[in-house]
Amino acid sequence: MDGKYLITIQGTHRSVHDPDDDDEFEELTTTADYADRSDRKLIKYIEYTNDDDHSAIPITNIIKIEKDRVTLVKRFDGNSGQMIFENGVRHHCVYVHEFGPISISIYTSSLAEDISENGGTLDLTYTMDFHGGFETEHKIRITLKKLEE
Repeated sequence: MDGKYLITIQGTHRSVHDPDDDDEFEELTTTADYADRSDRKLIKYIEYTNDDDHSAIPITNIIKIEKDRVTLVKRFDGNSGQMIFENGVRHHCVYVHEFGPISISIYTSSLAEDISENGGTLDLTYTMDFHGGFETEHKIRITLKKLEE
């Protein structure tokens, strides 16, 4: 990887089926590695299943940004899965959760990316359904900031 960065991931999600459902907000800030290749950009960071637990399992996340497509690969505890985001396309994926893999479907309605070696942002808006049933709406903003050397 080419350099060290600070990554902040801010996300909201809510149930599509319940109009009275409040948005749930989550935020993660940690260090990340960034690399710019000729055909893709790569961001790698580690999060943990439970920050308060001494037995927390590290989860390696790799965000691969290609022209009009973003792939999130998660790896931990011998498992891996991916989520694919592409404007106007529904992708069926396996999402790796600390409780095991889950089959999901993702429909991306908006993808905007402006990331370079100087940092930048990635914005995603998508819906996710689980086994064709329960559906949630998500908005995620990923901000990358280069750390001083």
